[in-house]
Amino acid sequence: MAKITKNHLIKGARGKMGDQFVYKTRGGKTFIAELPEYDPNSTPTDSQLKTRDLFGSAAAYAKGAVENEQLKLQYERKAKKGATAYNMAFRDFLKKPSIKDLVTSRYNGTPGSLIRVKAKDDFRVAEVMVSIHNPEGELVEEGLANLDPINRDIWIYTATRLNATLTGTKISVVARDLPGNEAESSVIL
Repeated sequence: MAKITKNHLIKGARGKMGDQFVYKTRGGKTFIAELPEYDPNSTPTDSQLKTRDLFGSAAAYAKGAVENEQLKLQYERKAKKGATAYNMAFRDFLKKPSIKDLVTSRYNGTPGSLIRVKAKDDFRVAEVMVSIHNPEGELVEEGLANLDPINRDIWIYTATRLNATLTGTKISVVARDLPGNEAESSVIL
């Protein structure tokens, strides 16, 4: 493999050059390498098939997202320089949201008490579902949290039912993004 230094014509180049060689960039350095060999008769592994299926689903989601003018515009606004709405939608499909914080200190088992969830996604969290189970595992209530209008990473759930036994209560949250990816978190009081 040839190593190229201080050549501004090919610095940062990537990809195949005809059927002769390929440019690779690693650690900020550009290399020229032989084309990798590909055997068309080889059988893909289960992992390769799974990855191909995942990328096919991501491509289908991204195609649908850019065909929806409103969603396309939202992805375009979020795209960084050089990226497209399609790129953003593709990435959004592959990356699930995360729950950064679950605050239950204002939940006291009475209607009107609050549960605060901080959920993030590379594009947008679409919804946050909150479930409250009593110590016996019975569902007390569940519902969608409301997005805080000021802080767009915060979701607030307002309890609607009485939960007489607070100790041992399990509060679970599920955050979903637009493609349907989920992140889950729970806490036992």
